[in-house]
Amino acid sequence: MNTKRIKIMLTLVKVLLDCLVVYFSFMLAYWIRFSSGMIAVTKGFPSMDRYSEAMPIVILIFLMSFHWNRLYVSNRIFYKTDEFINIIKASVLAVIIITAATFIYRQYSYSRLVLGFALTMNVCLIFVSRRLLRLLKEKILLPFSGKVGILVIGGKKVRDTLSKNIAKHIEFDIYFSPVIDLEDVLGHIDGKNVQEIVLADSSVDRNLALKLINICEQRDIEFKMVPDMLELKMGEMSFDKYFGIPVLELKHPLFEPSNYYLKRITDIVIAMSVLLVLSPFLILLMILIKIDSKGPVIYSHLRKGYRGRCFSFYKFRSMVRDADVQLKEIIKFNEREGPVFKMKMDPRVTRIGKIIRRYSIDELPQLFNILKGDMSLVGPRPQVLWEAEAYNEEAKRRLNILPGITGLWQVSGRSELSFEEMIKLDLYYLENWTLGYDMKILLRTIPVVLLKKGAY
Repeated sequence: MNTKRIKIMLTLVKVLLDCLVVYFSFMLAYWIRFSSGMIAVTKGFPSMDRYSEAMPIVILIFLMSFHWNRLYVSNRIFYKTDEFINIIKASVLAVIIITAATFIYRQYSYSRLVLGFALTMNVCLIFVSRRLLRLLKEKILLPFSGKVGILVIGGKKVRDTLSKNIAKHIEFDIYFSPVIDLEDVLGHIDGKNVQEIVLADSSVDRNLALKLINICEQRDIEFKMVPDMLELKMGEMSFDKYFGIPVLELKHPLFEPSNYYLKRITDIVIAMSVLLVLSPFLILLMILIKIDSKGPVIYSHLRKGYRGRCFSFYKFRSMVRDADVQLKEIIKFNEREGPVFKMKMDPRVTRIGKIIRRYSIDELPQLFNILKGDMSLVGPRPQVLWEAEAYNEEAKRRLNILPGITGLWQVSGRSELSFEEMIKLDLYYLENWTLGYDMKILLRTIPVVLLKKGAY
């Protein structure tokens, strides 16, 4: 079966499933609110006909929102958390538009609870349907359609990265060519079902590159170009005009005021909510820490934070009272390269400390650091002063944003990573920040903490 036809068919199936899921979610939400008996009805029972009549418009709004968020791009690869977050974003946008419309349309009042229930069920069911559809494609359709070929030309670093990432997806084959050889390219296109070409070498001859682009346009093949000089900077670039000519301009997403305040408001709302929910547990934990060993319940220490400013960093005390003094005696047993101290069998850790450190519970007081404005939920970890003093110029860039309770390197290996890997991941986060990226990291933090990966 032709691969392009399968793509079209799968896209149509997605649209159809989305229509059914949106309709079912709203009808089920109506039943839960008004007919199930689980929620008291005080203002009478609205007619279901009103909701049924609105369904065509509601479904259309959802489909448009899904399209805007590129959920129907057939060749777009989602990791599970990425896909879930995109579905949330698209569904929330649709509900916001629908809610705004209900304020304008005054002839009938729609239940806000129905909208809330429908949003929750829609997100879950859409996500499940997408995963089932991907499973169907991999297990049933793939043997008939064949794998999609991706040809990468030049750029060893890009080739290695793509090879590692694409290997996770069985529906793709990746091929490499060290230089542009048009005959070799045509051979791959004709013989290996190549449908995407990635030019990863910015030093190629301009005319040769244009010929390659023309071949791609004629054969309906997707063409992408990754300039080597921008490999680590693409997140910092924006397209603009400079004296009438197009240029790429350096930028940092979190330097934009709107992004900074959006992140700050999100931090405050989540921090206050978590503190409110966990307050009984936190009180009990404080009592246990006090009984277990002498010393204050909260450990306060100076750390280097936003733009190099020092602040008092809070944690539940997990070590003996004079741990900082003892550090001078055991620093020779450091198990981590670079200006940072880590030791698996640290003798300074208390009995309760071993437990709360293992599950990162000792980090919870940093929620107060967030409310004070010293920290964020997601960002580079705040460093001890002597560690930060040893930073080179590249590492100092991680101080350009608020430090975080969790971050990209914490969900990518934690203590198992080298100092250089930590810095690279922090800088990547700095250059590629989005609110959705924060949500993805927060979701990935949960299994990392529960499975105790790299914690000691």
